[in-house]
Amino acid sequence: EEQRRFIEKIIDSLPVGLYVIDRAFRIQAWNRKRETGMLGVSREEAIGRTIFEILHRQPAQRLREEFDDVFATGAIRQFDMESAALGELRTYRVTKIPMALDDAGVSHVITIGEDTTAWTGAQARMAQSEKLAAVGQLAAGVMHEINNPLATIGACGESMTLRLEEPDTDARMRDALGDYLRIIDLEVHRCKRIIDGLLDFSRPKEPVLMPADINLVLDETLFLLKHHSAFRRMRVDTHFDRALPLVSGNSERLIQVFMALLLNACDASAGAGRIDITTSRESSAGDAVVIAVRDDGHGIPRSEISKIFDPFYTTKPPGRGTGLGLSICYAVIADHGGRIEVDSTPPAGTTFRVVLPVGDAAASLGGQRA
Repeated sequence: EEQRRFIEKIIDSLPVGLYVIDRAFRIQAWNRKRETGMLGVSREEAIGRTIFEILHRQPAQRLREEFDDVFATGAIRQFDMESAALGELRTYRVTKIPMALDDAGVSHVITIGEDTTAWTGAQARMAQSEKLAAVGQLAAGVMHEINNPLATIGACGESMTLRLEEPDTDARMRDALGDYLRIIDLEVHRCKRIIDGLLDFSRPKEPVLMPADINLVLDETLFLLKHHSAFRRMRVDTHFDRALPLVSGNSERLIQVFMALLLNACDASAGAGRIDITTSRESSAGDAVVIAVRDDGHGIPRSEISKIFDPFYTTKPPGRGTGLGLSICYAVIADHGGRIEVDSTPPAGTTFRVVLPVGDAAASLGGQRA
């Protein structure tokens, strides 16, 4: 009896949900983690009932097929799933383990459910950092070779332009070559913008982090944008917590980030919508300042959210963007020891959240990188 209580205490202390069913799909064990939370079910209510009566949010047929597979094969099965039952989308890993009380085969199935939301987010951030590092290596290797011929093309185009301005140049030739020169000029400058963006990854970063007031950084960003032709048609509402602590940051680079996020919000709303900018302090984020930029545009499909920080990925029409803006934002915020989160439900708009650690934490990270 003492040993049984000890084993029960171990099972109840596990930070994962655990239950056991028999071949009749009746619940024989139900640990404490399965009892807690908004969707928890008490052990007394669960024991002896079929799993289909308790987990009614999952399709019974699918659940039965998963258990039948484990009973038949004796193999461990693992599934990753997402659920918004608690109000926010969370990721879970479910493992089904065969158990045999005797030599007659599998008699029970142990199911373990683990919340992997934080781990999945960390993996995604690590993968993103690896992508940015790969782009940096690519840029360092080829940018010099691309810049040289572009400089030559640009110089030739400039010389031809001067030649066309001479009085003895034929009018028809002037018109024909003028169109080609304009195309050359536009394309050369477009290539230069792409190269400059790539070089932001490959150049050694030694950010100079100083105490910065995020509210003042946002005020300056809005001041710079107020004359932007598309931005003037937007309605911008600000909700700033003026009692925010300072963060350790580079104001110029942070302005670059917020300007990119606000212009993206403007594009998503077709230049005629509303943008809400909110600043707050959140201890749940590890004593951090949080800046939220929300638009009421068309939103981002869930299938694309994982790609938006990838270099060169863009949903804008050809010629409207290089696909480097959000990648650079991601790298800048990472240099500040922070992170960018995105939440979107088409067509209800999109919210970008920039999370920056307060004070010494960010300064310490910046110093280590330098």
